[in-house]
Amino acid sequence: MDNQEVKPSEPIRLPEKQPDEPRPGDVIVISQATIYYFVIAVLFFVAGFAVAWITFSTTTNNAINSIKAEVISAASGAAQEAVATAVASIPRDSVAAVPTPIPRQNVSTEGAPAWGPPDAKVTIVEFSDFQCPYCEIFFKETYPLIREKYGNKVRFVYRNFPLTQIHPDANRAALAAECANEQGKFWEYHDMLFNNQKNLSRDALVQYASQVNVADSQKFAACLDSAKFQSKIQSDFDAGIGYSVSGTPTFFINGNILVGAQRFEAFAAAIDAEMKQAGG
Repeated sequence: MDNQEVKPSEPIRLPEKQPDEPRPGDVIVISQATIYYFVIAVLFFVAGFAVAWITFSTTTNNAINSIKAEVISAASGAAQEAVATAVASIPRDSVAAVPTPIPRQNVSTEGAPAWGPPDAKVTIVEFSDFQCPYCEIFFKETYPLIREKYGNKVRFVYRNFPLTQIHPDANRAALAAECANEQGKFWEYHDMLFNNQKNLSRDALVQYASQVNVADSQKFAACLDSAKFQSKIQSDFDAGIGYSVSGTPTFFINGNILVGAQRFEAFAAAIDAEMKQAGG
């Protein structure tokens, strides 16, 4: 046996298992065309959603901006009305003097409407705004007393300083006053404007001209509509800036600045001091 050749044993092979035959319902077959159409549908959905979102966002933003603008406009109008009402209720005695280090100015009065003697020893120059509530306070509380006491002793000059950023009708009113001045009715029209400050519309300004007997109403309306005296108003404003005017009303009494709707006593003291210095 030792010499008998021993053959290696054959490997044992298990029978190969055949795969089960697929049964109906176990396999889902999706064609390439179906996948293609599905992808296209998804892309169209995404694109449609994006367009709808952009449109909605734009419309919403526009609506919000519109609402903001209306709210701001309403708030601004209400705020201006509240300020005007509050200012109108301020007692004359509560308007304090505003100290200033500004030196005496050589204020030009050439071409500006004025009343009082041309050779008066005291000249008062007012830089004013027909829509300014403080200017209205001065006009109603202090101005009449100056005219009454110093009417034939001082020269009073008016120059334009419309604050258009906060008084939208001020420039138009200044134009109208200059048109009235062209026909010799400045001071009558000046008084009319301050007595009717709440309505400075174009039609109202034309009506006021008729009420103060401006001779040629058509000429007045044409003057107003063409803004004939805009360059003069701008010149007044620029000059005021040069004289350190920063608000209305601002006055110069023989060149000495007096700011705000001051009490009559403040004007009387300044006028009397100038007259005394001039030997009057």
